Amino acid sequence: MLHPFQRPALTFTSRRMASFAALASVLALSACKDPRETAQLPAYVEADMTQVASPVAGILFKLGVQEGQSVKAGDALYVLESNREQAQLAEAQARKQQAEAQTQNLSKGAREAELDTYRARLRAAKAQREQARTQLKKTEALLKRGFISEAQVETDRTALQVAEATVEEARAALKAAKAGARSDERAAAAAQEDAAKAGIDQVQWLLQQKQVSAPVTGVIQEIFVRKGEFAQAGAAVMNILHKDSMRVRFFVPNDLRPRFMPGSKFEVQISGCDKPLNARITRVSARPEYTNPLMFGPELRDRLSFLTEGHLETGSCSVPPGTPVGVIVPDAKG
Repeated sequence: MLHPFQRPALTFTSRRMASFAALASVLALSACKDPRETAQLPAYVEADMTQVASPVAGILFKLGVQEGQSVKAGDALYVLESNREQAQLAEAQARKQQAEAQTQNLSKGAREAELDTYRARLRAAKAQREQARTQLKKTEALLKRGFISEAQVETDRTALQVAEATVEEARAALKAAKAGARSDERAAAAAQEDAAKAGIDQVQWLLQQKQVSAPVTGVIQEIFVRKGEFAQAGAAVMNILHKDSMRVRFFVPNDLRPRFMPGSKFEVQISGCDKPLNARITRVSARPEYTNPLMFGPELRDRLSFLTEGHLETGSCSVPPGTPVGVIVPDAKG
């Protein structure tokens, strides 16, 4: 017993007989009726649609387009409220200026007034050294005469050594003041400056994401968020119908496939249009279908078919995506 949803398989001969019978019925009807009414394949209109969203959330502050308006890629669409980001940008710029000033200050070294202080300390240390040296000469002379002890001479020698060390210390301090901060301090200041610049770049990126432009050229199809409403991060605010993206999708029976080869032209019958619209085949699927679950009739049921797409030239007749249409079967060539 067959499954309720399973149909009996047709043999090759019976399938061909069914195909010939269906085609014969189409041709017989076309002999007595307008071929535009009979020799048609069910189809529907499809188009490319882009949903426009921002990766950051915010209240929609300004809406610059309306539904049905044509836009070009790069045109401004809407702006999200950015008071917090503006404040963050001002703070980041202040941190950058502070870091730059610190880096510049460390690279310069001490100011001239500070250097004068270090020079004065060096002169004082040299004067003390000369005084200690003179005092040592006096005590050494007195020691030779026997007026003082050896201990007194050793004390003056130690004082001279201390004075010389003080001179070296003052000279090193003056040199360090002229050279500026240490290399590790300058490196730390430079790192703070780089971090401040990165903070500015990050806030500027956030501000750019709140000014949304059209990613493609087309027509504003539908707007989901209005001025004053909150737009979620990543949620679509509107969608854009791509320009020149209208196409027809339909299934072509195997015996009619030679009439719908890529590049060939055909006509599409649309309700409400005065005359059929022109179209051109852009793709024919290489994988066959045995049933068309949404678009099949008794005469097409068991016939091998191929999913086919064709670029639709809308012209003056507007056709929204999803519209069911009829593809007129062209006459056989030769």
